[in-house]
Amino acid sequence: MNKQHVYLTSALVLTFLVLIPSLRGGWVTLDDPIYILENPLIKELSWINIKLMFTTLQVNGSYNPIVLLSWAIDYHFTALNPTLYHFTNLSIHLLVVALVYYLALKLSKNKLIAFGTSLLFGIHPMHVEAIAWVTARKDLLYTLFYIAGLIAYHFYQEKNNRNSKCGYILLCLGCYILSLFSKGSALTFPIILWAMDYLKRRQDLKILLLEKIPFLILSVVFTYVSIKAQKEGEALQFRTFYSVIDSLSVGFYGYLDYLIKVFVPYRLSALHPYPTPSGTPVPWYFTAAAIPVLTIVIYCVTKIKSFRTLNFGLAFFFISLVPVIQVLSFAISVTADRFTYLPYFGVFYVLSTGVVWLLENRPKYKKAIVSLSASFVLLLSITTFSYTLTWKNSETLWTRVLKHYPDFFLGYVNRSFYWLENGQEDKALQDCNTAIKLKSDYYLAYYNRGFTYKTLGDNEQALSDYSKAIKYKKDFFRAYQNRGILYTKLNKFNEAHQDFNKSIELKPNNAIAYLNRASLFKKMQEYDKAIDDASKAISINTSLAKAYYVRGNCYQKIGQSSKAIADYTQVIVYNSSLVQAFTKRGVLFFDKGKYAEAMQDFNKAINLDDGQIDAYIYRSLILMKNSRFDEALFNLSRAEKMAPNNTMVYLNQSIIYQKKGYYKTAFSILKRGLVLQPKDSSLVAEKENIKRKYKKNFE
Repeated sequence: MNKQHVYLTSALVLTFLVLIPSLRGGWVTLDDPIYILENPLIKELSWINIKLMFTTLQVNGSYNPIVLLSWAIDYHFTALNPTLYHFTNLSIHLLVVALVYYLALKLSKNKLIAFGTSLLFGIHPMHVEAIAWVTARKDLLYTLFYIAGLIAYHFYQEKNNRNSKCGYILLCLGCYILSLFSKGSALTFPIILWAMDYLKRRQDLKILLLEKIPFLILSVVFTYVSIKAQKEGEALQFRTFYSVIDSLSVGFYGYLDYLIKVFVPYRLSALHPYPTPSGTPVPWYFTAAAIPVLTIVIYCVTKIKSFRTLNFGLAFFFISLVPVIQVLSFAISVTADRFTYLPYFGVFYVLSTGVVWLLENRPKYKKAIVSLSASFVLLLSITTFSYTLTWKNSETLWTRVLKHYPDFFLGYVNRSFYWLENGQEDKALQDCNTAIKLKSDYYLAYYNRGFTYKTLGDNEQALSDYSKAIKYKKDFFRAYQNRGILYTKLNKFNEAHQDFNKSIELKPNNAIAYLNRASLFKKMQEYDKAIDDASKAISINTSLAKAYYVRGNCYQKIGQSSKAIADYTQVIVYNSSLVQAFTKRGVLFFDKGKYAEAMQDFNKAINLDDGQIDAYIYRSLILMKNSRFDEALFNLSRAEKMAPNNTMVYLNQSIIYQKKGYYKTAFSILKRGLVLQPKDSSLVAEKENIKRKYKKNFE
């Protein structure tokens, strides 16, 4: 193995080892639900769905069709098992590290510089978020294609043959398009190409401008797409700045903070909230950050003809950060660790070049330089490994955020989701109450608390909190949905109807909105309306199993058994864990005299869930028809234990004992049933029937 392979392999192995805890990570309440868990676009790997990925303008304020496609591939193989998603993220990161090595090698012609750049890129703690958070795959993929495009451009610069140059510039353009389809932040690519021209001392200005025209056109188009997507997703409405100076100060602070964290990765956190409320002045140190940042920029400008590597690396850092530097606020964080994923290439390239220069030009300090470099790498590795563990789940993630920012209300709200999912309602309630104390008008805190009260059975308090959530956010779709569901449960049909109508008004293409209204109509016994709404839900989302189930129920109620069977079959296709579909389809098969098919469905239902009472009862009827009385009685005894008030159990037990000739036993079973259900007409009638038919047995 030559030195180049040793260096690259070493960088990849160390990167893998320090990030291996990410493979044990789960989902986190930091956009994972919106982008992945609840995103219908990724749940069917078909040409129609792939087309939708590219034609849907935004998901949560961003346009990332390549990323959606990668998640859809993961989903195709493991559904929502997070392990494959995390493995894919780590694999992409390792591929990026290899490309970083290759790009640095081509730029510097030095294996040690390439090794240092790729190693720092691979293990730096500021990159953990991009790898350990599945939703941050956007940063991984756009960087992958971005770096690949720069490598293609390097070969374009180096080649003299016209055909070769044409091929490499087209490859570069293709990589740029894929990068843009992964994340809009890639739009800085043409400017970085000019930075590479500067590094390579290319001077034909006409060619330098003309060859970038296709790239610039794409940048303009995707800038428009990104802004439009963010506006539609309401991603540009989080913060109002006090003044233009404050807005610029946030940018200077971001640059300085990111530069400091290259050397001292302090306060690593999934979110870094603004220290002051929206619309108020930023702290003085935000504005003061302009001094060191502008000093660096001015120094580089004065050395523009001499320190080309330094200028290229810092230009790469500053330019590639422009789309995410928060001068226009599109997030609730003033900075974000993952935003450094691509930009840090420039800084790491400069650092590695500097260290190699010192090793070559200051040999008497070689041991000290090597020791300091090794210590720095060791410190970064330990920090990265430790921080990766934080991304295990939402509780560990948000607890760390709150450790650094104990007054950050959203941290408590997001952690409350985790407590709710894990049945710890007391902790969820505590976190929601804390969030409301910190920010009394935050709609999501009331929504979560309402959901918690609903889980605890306090329906009135739940309704009150859902209403407060709507008060503070008039267009809060989920609050209308959940309040409508609760109204339905409480038989307040008019109020539920109003809420579901409002939710459909807010999101007319949301399948769940129609499904919930269909469920309401079903409960109101307005079956035709329920069928219409369920059909609308299915037309929006053809794999929505619950919509088929509701529609099947309604068809069954109005006697259209063939359509009901077809719908229950679709339920089983899309969600076989919805066990009642087997039971209900089995009942319909039974009514049609298709006992073999019915028995198969009842067996499947009981295997999946042994609490299916109707499956036991109807299975006993089939067994009874085949004179398998003891097996039938066993099934009825299981049903009786689960539903002692079910009159069908006693009636059928009585019939079986009559067939076996045990009339007194049959009679006593009916009497036992009548103790529990004294007014049940079928039990009373059968009791009188026994007395009349077998009178001599009771004399």
